[in-house]
Amino acid sequence: MREDAAVTTVDHPRGLRLLELGRRVLSVGTLSAFVIVAVGCPATQFPDEGPGQPSDWANSQAPAGVIGACREPLSKRPPIVNSQLWENMRRCDSKTPRRFLHIGYGKSDAADDPSDRRMATILDSVRNGATEKDGNLKMLSMVRSVKGELGDDPKFASRVERSSGRTFACDYAYLFGTTEKQRQSVADDPCPAYAFDPKERREVCLFDVSLREVRWLTSAWSCLAFTDTVGEGGSCHRLCAYDDHCSAQVSCASPDFDLTLCALGVCMPDKVAGIL
Repeated sequence: MREDAAVTTVDHPRGLRLLELGRRVLSVGTLSAFVIVAVGCPATQFPDEGPGQPSDWANSQAPAGVIGACREPLSKRPPIVNSQLWENMRRCDSKTPRRFLHIGYGKSDAADDPSDRRMATILDSVRNGATEKDGNLKMLSMVRSVKGELGDDPKFASRVERSSGRTFACDYAYLFGTTEKQRQSVADDPCPAYAFDPKERREVCLFDVSLREVRWLTSAWSCLAFTDTVGEGGSCHRLCAYDDHCSAQVSCASPDFDLTLCALGVCMPDKVAGIL
């Protein structure tokens, strides 16, 4: 039965057509395989896309998440700023990113610049605040003086307005005294902030920490300069050693800190959460 059925299937006209079609497909497949073996597979071509855009580090630009700084044209180096960084900074211009710090004070070509006297007064008050028992009175007097002098200056007007909203006196001496001691216990590095050096293409200390008054004033930088760091490694609570009185001074002193630093030649961008 099976042999007869097989013969019938092959002998049937339709079966013969299927068999012939199969032979043709096999012949075409064999020929294609031969052509591929003889000619070889075509090489994959990739267009030359060039080297692409260099990284921010290679471009001497401050990468995202890194503090960038520029030098105000025709200004003088603030005594609290790293002198080498000052020399390597680029000038501020219309292309400078908004998040950059603007460094510099006064006019370099002024013969009798009142900003020099203001700078000396502020630094003297900061030194007294860091060393004297009643240093906070010196700080309070200095902040009031700065507000009075800079209230009509467009560069400082918005900062003075924010700073003037206090309803009680801040305890700067307690705040910075606590955060300075706490920084020494939780961090081996005395530098509170690093900025990108466009010439060295690396981060360097923004401040001249060889000066004790600079270390004292900037000890709470990571929580006073930027308002959204609570809960992170350098948060205000940690820098205050979880002291409630110290933490209460943070919200009080933050606008004054912003104004004072700008008067000292380190102007942060207008307050925006997470500017870096």
